[in-house]
Amino acid sequence: MEAIIQALIENPVYLAVAVVLAIVILFGIIRKLIKLVLVMAAVLVIYVAYLVWTGEEVDMDRIKEGVQSAGESISEKAGEIGESMKEKVGEAVEEKLDEKTEELFSPN
Repeated sequence: MEAIIQALIENPVYLAVAVVLAIVILFGIIRKLIKLVLVMAAVLVIYVAYLVWTGEEVDMDRIKEGVQSAGESISEKAGEIGESMKEKVGEAVEEKLDEKTEELFSPN
């Protein structure tokens, strides 16, 4: 891992590629989380509309519990996505560094 960090520090091109890659991954994670939150909000609105339509009582405690459990599942999913993205970024950076080092040290 130190070799990767050292290569990123020594070569600004690698650093720029790593920064751009990190930004793209960050935006991807944010987009996925926003979609998940919007879907959960839509389900909540549909559920409340169903309760009103059928004439049942809207139990706010029950809705709060559902929102809390949805928040927990979103947090868990965000953690999983973050971990998988870290692994993918690490693998991609290592792969690119290996290619560049082979390119530099291979006889021409």
